[in-house]
Amino acid sequence: MLCCARRRGGGRLIAAKDLYGASVDALSDFFPQFGIHTDFVNDINDLAEVESRIGPDTRAVFAETVANPSTKILDIEPLAAMLHRHGVALIVDNTVPTPYLLRPIEFGADVVVHSTTKGIGGHGNALGGAVVDSGRFDWANGRFPQFTRKELGVSDERGGVWCTYAERYGASMFAGRVRNAYLHNLGAVMSPANAYLQLIGLETLPQRMTQEVDSALRIARHLEHVPHVTRVNYSGLDSSQDKLLADRYTPNGVGQVLSFGLEGDESRVARVVEAVRVFCYAANIGDTHSLIVNPARITHREVPCAFRQAAGVDDRLLRLSIGLESAEDLIADLDQAIVVAYCD
Repeated sequence: MLCCARRRGGGRLIAAKDLYGASVDALSDFFPQFGIHTDFVNDINDLAEVESRIGPDTRAVFAETVANPSTKILDIEPLAAMLHRHGVALIVDNTVPTPYLLRPIEFGADVVVHSTTKGIGGHGNALGGAVVDSGRFDWANGRFPQFTRKELGVSDERGGVWCTYAERYGASMFAGRVRNAYLHNLGAVMSPANAYLQLIGLETLPQRMTQEVDSALRIARHLEHVPHVTRVNYSGLDSSQDKLLADRYTPNGVGQVLSFGLEGDESRVARVVEAVRVFCYAANIGDTHSLIVNPARITHREVPCAFRQAAGVDDRLLRLSIGLESAEDLIADLDQAIVVAYCD
């Protein structure tokens, strides 16, 4: 497979340094084994910086619509317009806001991916993912030879009819290749039980997200005035530098994820984690239960220091994923835990 990927050109991606930890790990360590390399930029919303990294072998830009855990908002529309002038695709991870809060294709994104284990499923009991093709990008523009090369998988060898993915699927060639080549050959197919659980969760997506967003905003506003809290990362706050982008792209709320920093050293973070009673210590997000985690030790543990700094992740940061419990109970739980952590 590695030799095959290299023979087909592999190509390069562009991505921001502040991606979720596992995404950085995949792009920097795993994908290069298949001949796919990534050029990381400091600010994905800096069009000049992104454009300067586009080369003849650049295939796509990968970004999060709402970054985890900083909640930084991707300015999708101008980025997509610039990339399309170069024939480069925009692939976005929309896991945090879910399609209920943000539909990136409407702003120019070409492919949207989700970890459906998170907000879409809503309960964290089933692993799953989704890839959504806009059907608008011209994958046959010359940068993607896998779509314009005759291949057996979409041809009739016995009948002597040979096709490309572009010829076989037309505007749906990306989705067709994902399904026909990668799902078929790599076996990344969701089990029936997991699919059932995810569909059950999807039925309550609007109700869950509405309440979780309302609670997240209330908690973020409260934390801004809590002693020993040094910063609150939530783009829905009036104090956030991304508030205008949040209002534009996510007018119904940024999502259920927020993070905040504490005074002192890592021991204070550990004390807060140990003292909470309503929050659960788990790395998932989008769960009906409210979750708390220290990203530097969990979600970004294998991420290089420069990337953690770009994402605002240090030893004094805590990330919350707000569930369906009462906002008052969650605020009270955080308040008492912070008091305990600084009681000496």
